Amino acid sequence: MRTHISLGGLAALGGLLALMLGGCGGVADPAAEKTLRAKLGQASVTIFPAFVRAGSNGPKSYDPAAAQRIGDFWTAAKLGTATVSDVEVPISSPWSMNQAKMLSGSLADFRAYIQQHPLKTDYALLPEYLFTRPNAVVGVHVYVLDADGVCPYAALLNSHWEAFNAVNPKTVDDCTQIVLNVLQAELRPPAENK
Repeated sequence: MRTHISLGGLAALGGLLALMLGGCGGVADPAAEKTLRAKLGQASVTIFPAFVRAGSNGPKSYDPAAAQRIGDFWTAAKLGTATVSDVEVPISSPWSMNQAKMLSGSLADFRAYIQQHPLKTDYALLPEYLFTRPNAVVGVHVYVLDADGVCPYAALLNSHWEAFNAVNPKTVDDCTQIVLNVLQAELRPPAENK
């Protein structure tokens, strides 16, 4: 059972097309998603430290431990090879009360970074965690871009989704656990998708 909506799945939900984004050409590109899924098991990915936002006026930080945990998972789950980066992807889009708008802005910033700094891997992955105050997580985003900056997979999670509520996140580590759970549920090597 799907426990959240990946952006690739939004196109099928006519009433939710308000979440179509400018970054990634709207929702996740179906052809790029198909290519990603076909490559799983052999896909190389660069995983960047999680971008952590603390409200509209709060501090912004990065969590390299999240990148390491996700990289370890990527390899252990046999999705392919992972390169863990210590580069902090600059995200300059503002905080918004509209989570989809924040996702769109961060995704556009991530895409611009990838286009300016070519990958040595097939894909790049960036998690983003949204806090309104300490121990108050309101959202988790996951972005995957290919080497051309095309988006084959992205996820927006918050208290409306089982995957988010099952963890009841309060910390950065909790947010990373949500990312791991979602990746495990959503991305499997082709042999496991049958």
